[in-house]
Amino acid sequence: MHYIVMDMEFNGRRHYDIYPMETIEIGAVKLNEQLEIVDTFQSFIRPKFPLNRFALEFCGITEETLLKSKPFEVVIEKFKKFCGNDFKLIAWGGSDFFTLLVDCKVNRIKNEWVTTHLLDMTRFFEGGLQQALEDHGLHFIGQSHSAMDDALNTVHLLMLKPGLVNDTNYFIPDPFKICTGGIKKWIQISLDEALQNNQILRWDDFLRDQNTQKYISIMNLTDNEIGMVQKLFNKFAQMKYGSKYHFIRSNSAIC
Repeated sequence: MHYIVMDMEFNGRRHYDIYPMETIEIGAVKLNEQLEIVDTFQSFIRPKFPLNRFALEFCGITEETLLKSKPFEVVIEKFKKFCGNDFKLIAWGGSDFFTLLVDCKVNRIKNEWVTTHLLDMTRFFEGGLQQALEDHGLHFIGQSHSAMDDALNTVHLLMLKPGLVNDTNYFIPDPFKICTGGIKKWIQISLDEALQNNQILRWDDFLRDQNTQKYISIMNLTDNEIGMVQKLFNKFAQMKYGSKYHFIRSNSAIC
């Protein structure tokens, strides 16, 4: 058994953007059963979607570096080999696991290798990574928001509570959130716009929208997964329109 302490940096997205968050850097530290460092992994990833300038400044990564890097599907195969066959993934926060699963879906990569034995370190400490280090008398080493340095600093905290590697309260991926998380804001914006125009937006019209179709294509959604989006849409529409929307759903002759 190996323990892979990982950290990821993301190509940020505007809160109304239809493109999902994507990974632009992975850093990881491999520990043996005695929690000794036996190997490290670091790689930048060429993004599929438009670069967010704020994210580049936040992470201290240049556009040139990313554009010269390998795409996700190449990097992730190397990372899988680095992890090996018997391992637990450990990260500072479930967002790393969530985004990794979204990346796998966007790139049509099977995710069975990442959906078990996921430990979220934030359940065992208070505050963010730097705050947790300070609370325990440790200083952050390296550059903040560098995936490799963040992973190494997470290892330092892990050494304080080595028993947590045996915890079985794993992060459980939610397929519904994976399929709908990136379109939630667009649903809200679309419903609000219709409401401002004294209109009621129906699912069929929302489904035909260009941005909706783009999201379905980017996320490679199946019919069942599109049904998850519809479920979320109906939930928000019911909240916006109340009983009037329920009546319209029940009577397709009304526009």
